[in-house]
Amino acid sequence: MKKIIVMFGVLLLAAVMVHAVETLTDNGSAKAKIIQAATLQHQDGALDFGVLIADTDGGSSTLAAVAAPTAQDSGLKRAAGAVSSDHFILSNLDTAMTYTVSIPASATITKEGGTETMSVALTKSDASVTGVASKDLYVGGTLTVGAEQAPGVYTGSYTMTVTY
Repeated sequence: MKKIIVMFGVLLLAAVMVHAVETLTDNGSAKAKIIQAATLQHQDGALDFGVLIADTDGGSSTLAAVAAPTAQDSGLKRAAGAVSSDHFILSNLDTAMTYTVSIPASATITKEGGTETMSVALTKSDASVTGVASKDLYVGGTLTVGAEQAPGVYTGSYTMTVTY
């Protein structure tokens, strides 16, 4: 009988040891920050190189990406007329966030009612915005006018993108 009791005790101890697994626990956490959506709004106007006089050699006109640019012309003559950079307002910004601004490297403008084109190499005033609630953004560029470019009004578009 003693042997049965000892054997039962050994089996009971073995069963307890098999099921005795150490369990560890700790607490994690979850968190979220909600910000309001930023807005990007194009203002009235356009990237406008003004009125240029075509000649046999062509040339270029450059406008800085600032509020009131002055045209820098090379190989072109200028007629009367104002010039302007393009203007956007980026607002509803979280001052702790960084907003990255991008535009294409160039845009093609096409003669209204025709197929002739010119290229505009685009520049922007800011590559990124941080630490402010709103920001004025400007787009300038360099217009390349071909030799004996066809007279007319040329227009086109491009897209400004802000990511955050």
